Amino acid sequence: MRESVTNAGIGALVTVALSFVPFSSVAGGAVAAANHGGSYRTGLWLGTLAGVCAMVPLLALFLPALYIAGLLGFGIPPGAPGYDLFLALVFTFFLLYTVGLSALGGLGGVWISAHTDWDLDANRWL
Repeated sequence: MRESVTNAGIGALVTVALSFVPFSSVAGGAVAAANHGGSYRTGLWLGTLAGVCAMVPLLALFLPALYIAGLLGFGIPPGAPGYDLFLALVFTFFLLYTVGLSALGGLGGVWISAHTDWDLDANRWL
């Protein structure tokens, strides 16, 4: 269990470090699952856990940016009646993007470790 959490943390770190690159969640999930090895079910679980771990710091940056964008006139202003629905939709898409793509990356990481000779060890990069 401890190794799983460590690999998920490494995957989350890769996701946050590459957050300026589109679809960095896929890379984080792939690194977490490829480091751990195991079945596709394990890769899906590790990718999901890496996405949840990466969501916390990304959300800490995302919410103030969303609020400031609303104050500047982009999207729906914070005082509008539909602002709560807007936040729920944006958060749902953020959750699907971060956690969902990380889980997909976990599946890809298991496939890569099983079918190729690529070395996705994050210790090489960080």
